[in-house]
Amino acid sequence: MDVKYMDGEQFNKLQKEADAKRAARNRASWYIKDALARYVKEKTRSRSKKAAMEKDAAVKGPRFAKLADYDRREDISEAYGYGCITAGQMDQLEALWDEREELKKHTDESGMYSDAVTECLRSALDHVEGLYEDELAEFDETAVAWRKHLDELEEASRQRQEEYKKWKNGWT
Repeated sequence: MDVKYMDGEQFNKLQKEADAKRAARNRASWYIKDALARYVKEKTRSRSKKAAMEKDAAVKGPRFAKLADYDRREDISEAYGYGCITAGQMDQLEALWDEREELKKHTDESGMYSDAVTECLRSALDHVEGLYEDELAEFDETAVAWRKHLDELEEASRQRQEEYKKWKNGWT
């Protein structure tokens, strides 16, 4: 819509709609973040600190010491390819690697608790935060154009008033 032909009432209506959509999006986002925080808190609280420490120790413990020489699973295959380990050792190391990865599964890269529910909530949060993005961006552009148009009208009005004063002073 061309802002030059838009009246204040139409603009105010658009602004109210945009504000309502922003408020709804922000509120939904807040509720999802709150649900995510509560769920993670419940899950981490239900796991005792002792169990968490045991898990951490298990991942780093002597059971997995054989994997200290390998940074990636592919390194095990490469070691077999160079003849450094036998096929049986490779199978044993790969099984150990998979077991260690399974233990790490319930924490994401940031160290936060993660499972299918948290993934769903994070996906929902990403979706909600992207809602109405195009419409709100379009409204923001319209608002900028509207304000610019109002400034131009104000400037034109000021110039006409000055011209009128000059003309009026010329007659007296």
